Amino acid sequence: MAKADLSTVGIDGGNQPRRVAASATRFYAGEPANFVGTNTAGAASVNTVVVLTDTKPRVGTDSFQGIFATDAQINSSATVVAHKCYVTVPIPNVTRIRGRAKTAANVDTDSELLGILFDYLDFDLTSSVYTIDDTAASNASGLMCVDGNISKQTIDVVVDARTLRYAVS
Repeated sequence: MAKADLSTVGIDGGNQPRRVAASATRFYAGEPANFVGTNTAGAASVNTVVVLTDTKPRVGTDSFQGIFATDAQINSSATVVAHKCYVTVPIPNVTRIRGRAKTAANVDTDSELLGILFDYLDFDLTSSVYTIDDTAASNASGLMCVDGNISKQTIDVVVDARTLRYAVS
């Protein structure tokens, strides 16, 4: 994975502290964060975040936390990740998250970009770089395309509020 794959644009909820398990996969600033615990009677099964995996976030199964604002800090023995990090928290349907399109040639003209506006998309991690998949994914996808830049082949998405919390049962 690489540093600065994704960025937030405009108003956001600031950089908020989050806890990370010592055994967590290393992450870098600019990568998406996810909470993977479950809640029973309001109590979280874990209190840590992890780096998001491919084809996410999903409404009802993910609790998207935002974009890591800091790299994972590795202890002096280079074996475990430190327990605290900061995540830039998006304001649902307001904060834009910008990333390169998975297939740059699919968003290099106005008509192509217009063709995906308001489509629901996913983050993509089929390579070692986070991109935004420019192909509509699922009604359960947590990201909606709102703009982009055809000269830079980037896509701007906003996060559906339902993606910030699991479904309540």
